[in-house]
Amino acid sequence: MKASSHQNNDKLLLLILAVILTTGINANLPKGPLITRELAITEEFTAPLMIFQFTSENVDVKTFAIIGETNGAFNILDNWLVANVSLDREEKASYELKIVGQNDAKETVEGPKVVTILLRDINDNQPIFTEQQYDGVVRQKSRPGKPFMSVTATDLDDPETPNGKIYYSILQQIPNSKDIIFFQIDNQTGKISTTEDGYQSLDPNVQDNYQLVVSANDEAALSLGTNVHVMITVKENLWKAPGKISIIENSTDPHPKTFIQVQWNEPGAIYEVKPKVKLAYPKFPFAVDASGNISVTEPLDREQNSEYILLVYALDENREPLEDPLEIMIIVEDINDNYPICNPEVKFLEVQENEPIGSYIGTVIANDKDEDGSVNTLLSYKIIDQEPKIPEDEMFSIDDFKGDIKRFQGHLVKRIASDYILKVLVSDQPGLSTECIVNISVIDINDKIPIFQKSEYGPITLQEDISLDTVLIEIQATDDDEPFTGSSEIEYHVVEGDTNGTFKIITDPKTNKGRVQLVKPLDFEEYSSYMLKISATNPEPLVEGVEYNSSSFAFLIINVTDTDEPPQFLKSSYQKWIFENASLGDLLLKVEAKDPEGAEVSYSLQDPLQLFRIESKTGEIFVKNELDAEKEKYHMIKAFAMETGRPKKSSSVEVSVYFNDVNDNAPKLAKDSSQFSICLPAVEEKKIIIHAVDADKDNGPPFTFSIPADPGKELKVEPINGTHAYVTMKFGRHSEETKYNLRVLITDSGSPPLQGIDNMTVAVCKCTDKNVCFIPIEGLSGSSKVALAVGILLGTFAFIGLILAVVLLKMKGKKGGKSDKIDPKAARTENETIPLANA
Repeated sequence: MKASSHQNNDKLLLLILAVILTTGINANLPKGPLITRELAITEEFTAPLMIFQFTSENVDVKTFAIIGETNGAFNILDNWLVANVSLDREEKASYELKIVGQNDAKETVEGPKVVTILLRDINDNQPIFTEQQYDGVVRQKSRPGKPFMSVTATDLDDPETPNGKIYYSILQQIPNSKDIIFFQIDNQTGKISTTEDGYQSLDPNVQDNYQLVVSANDEAALSLGTNVHVMITVKENLWKAPGKISIIENSTDPHPKTFIQVQWNEPGAIYEVKPKVKLAYPKFPFAVDASGNISVTEPLDREQNSEYILLVYALDENREPLEDPLEIMIIVEDINDNYPICNPEVKFLEVQENEPIGSYIGTVIANDKDEDGSVNTLLSYKIIDQEPKIPEDEMFSIDDFKGDIKRFQGHLVKRIASDYILKVLVSDQPGLSTECIVNISVIDINDKIPIFQKSEYGPITLQEDISLDTVLIEIQATDDDEPFTGSSEIEYHVVEGDTNGTFKIITDPKTNKGRVQLVKPLDFEEYSSYMLKISATNPEPLVEGVEYNSSSFAFLIINVTDTDEPPQFLKSSYQKWIFENASLGDLLLKVEAKDPEGAEVSYSLQDPLQLFRIESKTGEIFVKNELDAEKEKYHMIKAFAMETGRPKKSSSVEVSVYFNDVNDNAPKLAKDSSQFSICLPAVEEKKIIIHAVDADKDNGPPFTFSIPADPGKELKVEPINGTHAYVTMKFGRHSEETKYNLRVLITDSGSPPLQGIDNMTVAVCKCTDKNVCFIPIEGLSGSSKVALAVGILLGTFAFIGLILAVVLLKMKGKKGGKSDKIDPKAARTENETIPLANA
């Protein structure tokens, strides 16, 4: 039967080949030389299938053949590789064929070469679930996206193609009365978890089981798929926070002490406890064991930390969290373990001696470190003692809740008792108490007025030239209020008889005496006598109902005697500007003085430079000599006024004179701009820089430079700045020495301007290495030659003398038995300079 089948296939193939050859289809079918290659065909094809036609450039190759057994799946017919039967990729995905080229004698002359046949997949298999039904358990409050079970399907098609890639989805959830989906599936892995709605709403007390219809489809364009039922049971979540937990502080029970247990939904979890905020507490006195028992490791102190927030973790074997941590708040319950504490700021209070009954004095402030708002911090106040108990006990009261101290009874008198000490008992409700000490000082009130010892002082007689710092007289008033307070301090003021403010009174702080002194000099001609009304008052105001009376006032009588005073200038100083070109005899200014006694006044002048003179009778100052602002801009002279015939009775005043500059100096060339050298061989053009100066400081630069035209010379002047300019000279080439004398016109900036004319010499000459003209000795005069010879001779003698002096000094040093080294300081003459270092 097989032989018959093969014969039939061969006949069919020959028929197909005939069709290909006659229709030209052969041109589109694959063909090529015999090489190692891969050929891909699609599975489940209709057999027979012509796969590839082999060709060869070897003329000996007449046909091709397959070496080895193919179980009849492949053969070669007329050089065509042919698949005889339909192939299934899921049974076998590839075939390796060894093919050779043969001659007419069926001998191998080419090859063998391996040709691999790859079967391309078609979507001919649907996904199949590994189980007919899946059962799973989910805990209430299972975290969204965290898988609690999974489903798995397989597909025999190629997994690298869409035919074998599986996509999971939930088709239906039962029950689903409100169209809310509680579950979700990872479409790639098949892992099932809760949705956000499921996390919030799953409750075993409401619905404890659900059924899902889950599909698995491949991703081919025409996909194949299958469905499965998933049964889910909802159970109570064991992993939940217990809420707030209270622990009493300073517990005397044995520690560690377990106060709560947490439990993961499945056995085998690892537990861990941490503070919610890292480093939030100086100590973290909590621990958890393998069973989830959480304990406090030592007694807690509410005053140190009133609460703790813990995070408890359930971890898997890789120490990865199985769920979000539980947050547990620990409240530390207060016990009455703290005494009230007195505030140190409220220890000293003050009260005026006339303070009325019921007046508020101050508040005792105490604190309790126990829990605010509890009976442990509800404080009460009570005065348990008063010292001294005069004029009677219980002079003060205290509000038992607020701690406010008030005047209660009796009369406060500072002279009798200046201070009170109160003991205040501060207690909390359970009964812990503390004594607070309060000092109350009685403040004197200003109910006494100053009283003068005398109602009138004087008369006293004063010379009108008495100095200002002299104490003229001391006056005294007394005050019976508390010493050295604002109530007893006395201030003295002249309230009448001193319209010019000539007098002042300074109080001695120790004795309250008043020292009368002058603020301004006395003037007999203005006032020959004074009657001063003086008041004695306190800086503190008097209490209501008490007023100053005549006892707080006194009179001081002063008589002033005349003295012969020198004349006084009407001004303390004089200033004047004058132009430097003022003419001799021009008036500068007039000084004026008056004699207090009306005597005739004469004037004199002190002027070191004798630039000015003064008219002795009128005080007029005139120009005496020529003025020059270039020499000085400011000049100080002093004028004297004296009684005529009595020069000792004199006074003086300074006169400052400022000179205004005028343009009276023409500008000229500076010394460095009067001579220039141009070294041979000279070029045709030379540029030099000239510089001008002007004795007038305010009328000098900027200057304008110009040079008059000179036949045969081409000269050009260009300004550089206000004081310098370039001069460019074009005079042709020079081979011999010569000199040029140029006139330079310089105009200053004065108003009106002045023009100066100066000469500039330009020498074209042979130069030294320093670029200055060389002057040969032959060019010197006879006297210059003699002087030069004498100088050379004297220099030679001086050098010889120096050598002899050094030799003599060395010989003298040896004769004295001293070192032959010369003392540098001793070897020098008086006129030599001694270096500061290395001497």
